[in-house]
Amino acid sequence: MSKKVYAMKGFMMILLSLSLASATIAQGVEKEGRTTANASQVYLEVGGPGIIYSVNYDGRFGKYENGFGFRAGIGGASVSGDGYFAIPVQVNYLAGAKGQYLEVGAGFTYVSASVSDIFSDTQSNGSLVAGTLCLGFRKQPFGKKGITWRVAFTPFIKDGFIPSGGASIGYRF
Repeated sequence: MSKKVYAMKGFMMILLSLSLASATIAQGVEKEGRTTANASQVYLEVGGPGIIYSVNYDGRFGKYENGFGFRAGIGGASVSGDGYFAIPVQVNYLAGAKGQYLEVGAGFTYVSASVSDIFSDTQSNGSLVAGTLCLGFRKQPFGKKGITWRVAFTPFIKDGFIPSGGASIGYRF
């Protein structure tokens, strides 16, 4: 398939995801009430915007269980001198109640990579920034500390639409 077909399919997936998220948010519970914390959590994610794995911090902008928030992380991997370093950053919205949330988000991932060419024995370095989206489910303790988990469809937007997904486990504090 051509890049134009992939781009069109990607655009349609984004449009469908945003439409479903808007419908869910419109019918969802408004703010559940204030909490003593902003539902902050730290989690390890496999896949997702950190590519292979990342460690992330996630928090709400207000002292609510749901609503607008953000995530920022750091990830990377290295094998025999080849590797990458990634910094995923997103804003997100949680719709739902009592610890079960639909997560919708968008942001970017900065990636710096170093790759060996085995044929010419040279090393090349480069960096890029790719857009990211998130449509997933999150389960976290309601109003207290504890274990959290989430799964999400997390495509990249860079010269087209690149499907991806991630799963994470963490701790809310």
